[in-house]
Amino acid sequence: MSSNSGEKRVLLEARNLIKEFPVGGSRRNPQVVHAVTDVNLKIYEGETLALVGESGCGKSTLGRVLIRLLAATAGEIFYQGQEIVGMGETEFSAIRREMQIIFQDPYASLNPRMSVGQIIGEPLLTYGMKDKKEREARVRELMQEVGIAQEFYNRYPHQFSGGQRQRIGIARAIALNPRLIICDEPVSALDVSIQSQVLNLLKDLQERYRLTYLFISHDLSVVKFIADRVCVMFLGNICEIGSTEELYERPLHPYTRFLLNAIPKADPRLRNQEKELLSGEIPSPVNPPSGCRFHTRCPYAKDICRQKVPNCREVAGRQVFCHFPLG
Repeated sequence: MSSNSGEKRVLLEARNLIKEFPVGGSRRNPQVVHAVTDVNLKIYEGETLALVGESGCGKSTLGRVLIRLLAATAGEIFYQGQEIVGMGETEFSAIRREMQIIFQDPYASLNPRMSVGQIIGEPLLTYGMKDKKEREARVRELMQEVGIAQEFYNRYPHQFSGGQRQRIGIARAIALNPRLIICDEPVSALDVSIQSQVLNLLKDLQERYRLTYLFISHDLSVVKFIADRVCVMFLGNICEIGSTEELYERPLHPYTRFLLNAIPKADPRLRNQEKELLSGEIPSPVNPPSGCRFHTRCPYAKDICRQKVPNCREVAGRQVFCHFPLG
């Protein structure tokens, strides 16, 4: 798939997006978690954009805010040119069916009291497919699409393995023919042997249904396999956005380089190479550092990094938020 975003149409765009969660404090001095801060992001039709970073950097929160599962604190989100943050629920319901999510935990995301037929059929029922026979036929079709045998139609989630449960979650997500799917760490809870099967299924479905994915992950080897572009996040801010190949080949933000250095190497001869690895604790999202949020862990930080938030720089067709990009 071409990752040349110049030829593609923007499906969803975030502008100056902010999400904060109140966590106490006093009325005069309330405390908030700065989960997502001033994010500008475009997702192009038909691409897989990966969102990567350490746990707690705001990836899942951003994914949920983009499809309005969580309300934005400030900023704008445009879906096919329509601003959706301020849109009423009735007006938004037509758009909501075009945005779906596959959750991280296949054990927690399926209702244990519902059969497979009911779980996959629920969105169809919600959006007006009242005819029981028609609904059952569509559910059986979807089960076949994701590799779940049709004779399991009346079985319950506890009777399935993790990989099969995730396939059920995927069938539910594609039931309404969406255009955008947020894949929130969809394989991180699965065995490595099952991960590749689920990733291949996602790729096949993307081609068949012309889907667009926002693929959230902390596993950079998985991201390299599935993503067209990568967006790196640290503590609620975007560090770098670029095509997968270029970003892995030549990271421009120090944080991206550290993340790539941490990928385990299969070749034993490469394991002894000296590499800089991240040290220090992630700063608190309640009280993030001034200036560049990464400066407390960055070996290249200078005074300006501590004082001033870096602007977005275009370097060789990539966006990087750093005062001193690498290379």
